[in-house]
Amino acid sequence: MVGLALGAWAGAGLLAAGAPADAAPYRVRTLATGLENPRGLTIAPNGNLVLSEAGRGGSGPCLVAGSGNTLCYGTTGAVGLFDRSTNIYSRALSNLPSLAVQSSPLFPEGTGLADLAFNGSGQLFGVFGFGGNPTLIPGAGSPLFGKTVAIDLAAGSLTPLADIAGFEATQNPDGKDLNSNPFALVVRGDDTYVTDSGGNSLVKADGANQVSLVNVFPDELVTTPPLPFPFPFPEVPAQAVPTGMTIGPDGALYITQLSGFPFAPGTADVFRYDFINPVTKFAGGFSNLIDIAAGPDDALYLLQYSDDFWGPPSGSILKLGLDGSVRTIFDDLVSPTGLAVGRDGTIYVANDGDGVNGELLALTPSPVPGPLPLLGVGVAFAQARRLRRRCAGLSPARSARARRPAPPATASALDRPTPEG
Repeated sequence: MVGLALGAWAGAGLLAAGAPADAAPYRVRTLATGLENPRGLTIAPNGNLVLSEAGRGGSGPCLVAGSGNTLCYGTTGAVGLFDRSTNIYSRALSNLPSLAVQSSPLFPEGTGLADLAFNGSGQLFGVFGFGGNPTLIPGAGSPLFGKTVAIDLAAGSLTPLADIAGFEATQNPDGKDLNSNPFALVVRGDDTYVTDSGGNSLVKADGANQVSLVNVFPDELVTTPPLPFPFPFPEVPAQAVPTGMTIGPDGALYITQLSGFPFAPGTADVFRYDFINPVTKFAGGFSNLIDIAAGPDDALYLLQYSDDFWGPPSGSILKLGLDGSVRTIFDDLVSPTGLAVGRDGTIYVANDGDGVNGELLALTPSPVPGPLPLLGVGVAFAQARRLRRRCAGLSPARSARARRPAPPATASALDRPTPEG
């Protein structure tokens, strides 16, 4: 099994290929910087933003993760809170378990609190990732890895709940090597749904914290893209690597897929689960999907970690309608890892998520000028006709003077463009 390791990545028929770009521009604001391996992002009932930071690890103990890299433990993870009334970001809960690569000043491949979600009563829940053989967790520094937790920010406490990694260790649903990396969670009533990107599965933890299997995502044979190293096989079975989840506007659960090595562009899908029938493929043709959110416009918003995994860092946001329509609405991101959409349509993104230079962005739709009213168009044509008649009576000399361009106007301090345009 391939666990999702950022920075060291060891109805059906709807396709995203060639998705047009949305004409509406977005104003981008940076809300916070210096985030350490930012991951899941959610919106609290009061409208504030809550973000998980996986942290930078620490001095140990250390272990070899599923990616093959050595990660070392520390208590550098956190739950971050952006207060929209004060525009201040703070770490509301610190000293959480964290694993990360220590040989780079960026401390990449951070593993810790992977995602956050509120239930209908306003209780905050989270899930810790791992990204390796779950039998190694006892020596990894904390028993919280691979588990869901209830979070009390006021008391500064975590309560362990369901053992997602333990389910992989004992059941191994996909039958491959043991690997668990709980990645995203959604709370629905008394049940918590979790994607295990290492185990290629979707599981459910009930109110008694008993874990059961919902779905195994199978491998898919893909064409090998151009790689930066020799690779002899033109086709290879890619593991599914399920990632983000959200409840859609129709009440169904939607799940994104990264698609594992060789991370071929256009091979990631969106799946749908109605909580009764088996999971089905809803749309396809995406690349390296890492998160999904439902918007107030009854659309799904998709976050691509990279449009081309082996190319320059390039992430993007796409809008997927329940009718299958797809539009690219923003494509100027770097290794984004978390997504949320506010009730006013503002899109929030955890950007540059592979290391300790992460940032929290807000994308606000900019108004697009509408068409001229019909009355205004008629007036414009009438003025144009009068101008043509007036110019027809000018002498050649006067006509030449009329055509001479006026000197350019000097911009004042009031009309000079600002850096934001």
